[in-house]
Amino acid sequence: MAARAGLTREEEIRAAAFRVFREKGYHGTSMQDIADEVGLLKGSLYHYIRSKEELLGRLFEGALESTLEELGQIAAGDGTATARLRQMVTTYALAVVSNLDAVGVYLREYRELPAKELAVVRERRRSMRRLFERVIEQGMRSGEFIRGDAKLATLAILGMCNWMYEWYRPRGRKGAEAVAEELATRAVSSLG
Repeated sequence: MAARAGLTREEEIRAAAFRVFREKGYHGTSMQDIADEVGLLKGSLYHYIRSKEELLGRLFEGALESTLEELGQIAAGDGTATARLRQMVTTYALAVVSNLDAVGVYLREYRELPAKELAVVRERRRSMRRLFERVIEQGMRSGEFIRGDAKLATLAILGMCNWMYEWYRPRGRKGAEAVAEELATRAVSSLG
């Protein structure tokens, strides 16, 4: 079976792994499951990947990097804390809905990573939380947001966005942009 149009075989294997890991979980997935999803013999899969653990590590390579960069630019930009937070929530929510399988695997299976990769993933998560927390703290200091626990507010907002991997459906009654905008409105409102 040839690789799908526009994807290299390795990209196709990654996409299949995301789908199968999301559906069955890391421990419930075998290399045979992934080979079947891609249309390869199990032995042929080992030409591209040595183990399931290595594959999981590859899935997390670069995770959050582009989203973190974009969020960092928004957080450091001009404008009110309210406007920046709204844009950050919208950006992050759109990143989640654009990568539902990846986010599902990321949120449920990241603890299965080897120690080195796990440390990188945890640092990226902390970096993202700090970006949101800083903007929320700025809004609290300026009086745009009510005073309170900025860390708790950050965790609540990120949790609201992250949980989309579980309930958002691309062909649902609201499109990605509309959902992202509504979540941004709710996030800002929760702080007012």
